[in-house]
Parts: sequence; structure tokens; C-alpha cells
Amino acid sequence: MKIILTENQIEFIRRYKKIKELIDEGIDVISNEKNSCHYIYDDFIEEVCWQVSDKMEDLNMDTETVNAIDKVHGWVKDNFNTYILEKFEIMINDLKCSGRFYDDDDDDDDDEDYIPGLMYGVDNIQENDDDDDKYYSTLKSSLIRRHNVIMEEMDHYITNNLSCDEYPEDVDGFKDYILEKVTDEMMFNHNVNKWEWHDVYLSLENIIGKQIKKTFKSWIRKHC
Repeated sequence: MKIILTENQIEFIRRYKKIKELIDEGIDVISNEKNSCHYIYDDFIEEVCWQVSDKMEDLNMDTETVNAIDKVHGWVKDNFNTYILEKFEIMINDLKCSGRFYDDDDDDDDDEDYIPGLMYGVDNIQENDDDDDKYYSTLKSSLIRRHNVIMEEMDHYITNNLSCDEYPEDVDGFKDYILEKVTDEMMFNHNVNKWEWHDVYLSLENIIGKQIKKTFKSWIRKHC
């Protein structure tokens, strides 16, 4: 039986060894942080992803765009999840951490609408079935259906506005600017116009706000 690999799979296979090395290096860095015991696993693997993508040059990636970063994060999560989980459990045992290390249904209200699955595919999204507010529920559904458009608009505005001069340290200012632009695009060009602008903005902030800030910080560290 002939096995046909996709271009994405070939790219990953070529970089497998280096990605694993970068994962191990990233875990070492995190383990030596003063607040290592504060991590839950979801935050831990997310930080590992950024430790890897912060060294894009070691992976011989052509660009450092949002799409390239998302690709690397996807490789890490899809192929090393079990390995990273084992390392995480070793870390919390070695450090004799106590407390909660895994996400559950008791998260703070500020995080309940965040949809991390939106970064890697609609199939991973878990919507809140208990949301009785039709207004916000339909808004969330409308944005989920436009996942690819949101990511394309975000990528477009981030790529064209990264600058060491205009936003040298103002991470929140950069995030707000990108969110305003994406909100305008979604409302006026992509038919998300049945809701108030501010509500669309806040929903997008829950969905892509963290991604914008982490991408900005990663770029600034390398170029400014």
C-alpha cells in the first residue's frame, strides 16, 4: 500500500528531531522559572509551543508570520502532547508543587468564553451549551463559522503593522489596534453586522486577544 504524505507532514518530518530538541530546551527554561508551580497543563503546553516558535530560525522556516507560528504550534500539540504531559507531571513532582494542574469547569469567569480551538480548526471547538443568552450565543456561532476569515484578517493586520518604532513596548495598544481593525472588517465586510460593535470586539478579544499579544511579543524579541 502506497502512503502519500502531505506537504505539511513532510515539513514536519524533516524538522522532527529539531522540534523535539527545542521542546526539551523550552521545558528546561519553564522548569527553572520561579512560578513554575503556577502552571496548569493547558498553559504549560501553550508556553512550550511559544518556546519552540521563538526559535523559528532553528527550524529553517521561511517566514515568521502568524500562519507559520500556528503551523509550528500545531505540530507540537498534535505530535508531542503525550510526551509534554509526561514532562509536565515529572516537573510538578520534582518541584513538589501542590494545587490544581489541569483545567476543569471551575475556571474564572474571565476565561470561560476563550476558544483556543479556534486557532487550529473548528473541529476542536467546544461551545458552551449552557449559554442561554441568545444574543451572545448567536454572535459566538457567527464568529466560529468565520474562523478562517478571522485568522486571515488578523494575520493581514499583524503582518502589515509590526514595527519597532510605533509599538516598541505597548503590547496592549498593539492588541487593541489589531482588534479594532479585525472588528471593522468582520462587521462591515463579512456580514457580522447584527450585533453591537463593542460586543463583536469583546468576543474577538476572547478568541484572538492572547494570540495577538504572544505573536507581537515574539516578533519584538527577535527584531527590536
